[in-house]
Amino acid sequence: MRNIDGMHKNEKNINKRILRLVDGCDKVDLKEKIMEEKLSGTSLETQYPSMNLAYEFVKPSYDWLQNRLNAVNTRIEFLLTLSFSITVAIPIFMSALIDDIDFGAWWFVAIIVVFIIIALIGLVERMFGGIKLVSPQKLYDEWLELSAWEFKRSSIYWAGKNFQDNASLINRKANCGIAMTVLLVIEIIFILLWARLS
Repeated sequence: MRNIDGMHKNEKNINKRILRLVDGCDKVDLKEKIMEEKLSGTSLETQYPSMNLAYEFVKPSYDWLQNRLNAVNTRIEFLLTLSFSITVAIPIFMSALIDDIDFGAWWFVAIIVVFIIIALIGLVERMFGGIKLVSPQKLYDEWLELSAWEFKRSSIYWAGKNFQDNASLINRKANCGIAMTVLLVIEIIFILLWARLS
């Protein structure tokens, strides 16, 4: 009797682990797959023979996204520094070049407004948003009991979900970098107009 209870308990644990692994999948389809596996005698490892090959892409996918994020953040920092340098240096240069430079002119006000917009975009995008990773707490709470194959399957699943979120974050930051570049060009045009019309 104890052996039968132990077998049922073990079977329930296996089913729970498989259900947790494919979080987001249709549970009806999953139950059918589990039943098919039991009836056919084939394992999930046999059905997915390339799991080990796919697992090799998990860590490189995070590294690649981290490198892209670093590149985008570096560009945002560069644009912030360049914009600040131009906005501070030009009025000093212009006052030395032109005696009666008008700091109350509309063009100068527009230059300052554009710079503030650039600074706000750059600071907000630089401060917020980082690569999303699987939490070590999640590994400890839910994954330590998994077999090596199940662990790899979970890693691939969450790497895919995190890849989508991280790629969206990087694209948003890249678009903000483009917006900052356009605004910097507008600021330079306003500076040239201010110098010409003063």
